[in-house]
Amino acid sequence: MFRRAALLLTLLFSSCDSGEPNKVTQDDYEGPVAEAAVRHLIAHLPPLDPEVPKVYCIVKGPHLENTHMSFAGRMKDLNLRFVSGIILKVRESDRNVYDPDSGLSPVTLQISQSNRVGTDTYEVVAGWAYMKKFERRQYKMRASNGGYEVIKDERIEGNFTPSS
Repeated sequence: MFRRAALLLTLLFSSCDSGEPNKVTQDDYEGPVAEAAVRHLIAHLPPLDPEVPKVYCIVKGPHLENTHMSFAGRMKDLNLRFVSGIILKVRESDRNVYDPDSGLSPVTLQISQSNRVGTDTYEVVAGWAYMKKFERRQYKMRASNGGYEVIKDERIEGNFTPSS
């Protein structure tokens, strides 16, 4: 079941590994740069079915590898419920991924690529998916006050359009 969930999300977040020399390894996708990108993603999520409670799942890389729950735990101050991608299932009726504990479709947050472009600057491609809606963005991030801040935010692709 998880393979089907990963396949569905892979289709939404398809990307390729360019082999760039300044590319950050996926092992480092759970570091402070990725944390800042995930926090920025969450802070700027559009209103996705606001009446429905949400669970969140963080994945990394182009193949949607699971992040450790300790990474999500660093964001406990946001008071959001994070679940591991390992437990997700695919609902046969609509082919949507869901958390079997709550029955809710997760908002999946993906850090798909990270490249160092300067001493303290990174370019990060990150995105979100919720049911059949998704969006990917490219951030330029710079070290600031012991963390990282987004200094450029550009939409790359997506099928989400804000309702009028």
